[in-house]
Amino acid sequence: MDSWVVALRSFLVLAEELHFARAAQRLHISPPSLSQQISRLETRVGRRLLVRSPRRVELTDAGRELRPLAASVVTAVDAVAHWSSGAPGDRPLRVGIVASGAGPLTGRILAEVAEAQPALGLELVHLGFFDVPAALGDGRVDVALAIAPVAVGPGLTSTALVHEPRVLVVRDDHPLAQRVSVGISETDDLDFVVPRSAEGDALAWWLVDPRPSGRSPRISARADGVEGLMELCAAGLGVNIATRSAATQFARPGLAYVDIADIEPATVELVTTAVPRHAAVPLFAAVAQEVARLGR
Repeated sequence: MDSWVVALRSFLVLAEELHFARAAQRLHISPPSLSQQISRLETRVGRRLLVRSPRRVELTDAGRELRPLAASVVTAVDAVAHWSSGAPGDRPLRVGIVASGAGPLTGRILAEVAEAQPALGLELVHLGFFDVPAALGDGRVDVALAIAPVAVGPGLTSTALVHEPRVLVVRDDHPLAQRVSVGISETDDLDFVVPRSAEGDALAWWLVDPRPSGRSPRISARADGVEGLMELCAAGLGVNIATRSAATQFARPGLAYVDIADIEPATVELVTTAVPRHAAVPLFAAVAQEVARLGR
């Protein structure tokens, strides 16, 4: 690949990480090699792109201006490479979706990817809450839109896209159903329904366990997916904590979705293998990040 494109790709990773060692690890090169690439890029564009110090890396004004331009170039090159090497009948890009994915942005991401590469087939694969690492590892999906925390181990990489407030899902006749918002401590005495496979730190994060009071929430029932959790809530068997987009993506009669005002939001992440298995993964990633940045 042209060294100009390689340098731009490396710059984009470094601009995201703002840390030479982490960026080099993602790029599978050594930190000195990455530093040389960036230095050559700065020479070529005639501007200083980064401010380096022993403890941190920051983008200069020129670096911030270059970032979207570099992303456009890399995305275009990847699209051309896929087009030139592809043939009719190439397998579709398999996109894993956990719960509502990126919420209302999911459809926009898919539409813009399809518009950018009309010949690309897209295959959606709905995944369980904690299935992403395994699904990427065994090739069931090429890329996933998941809700953190995700256990991203060796061979995987994740990028934060958007933050979503969390809501309390309750039956519409629940005492809290008519509230605009609640505090997490107001739910200390409630029973919760959770995913069947939820455990450990991830479950504790979603339930806010332990609570500020020191108490742990009670779990009353479990279900395999979002629809099952909503059924349990509608049946009055417990309440659930979900992202705000659940109110539209999984809206149904008999349920209310109440903002939880005092807990941190959930983060929607784009998760891929460190070495993409499909040529369209870089295109999908670039589109997803741009859609998320613009919030459209």
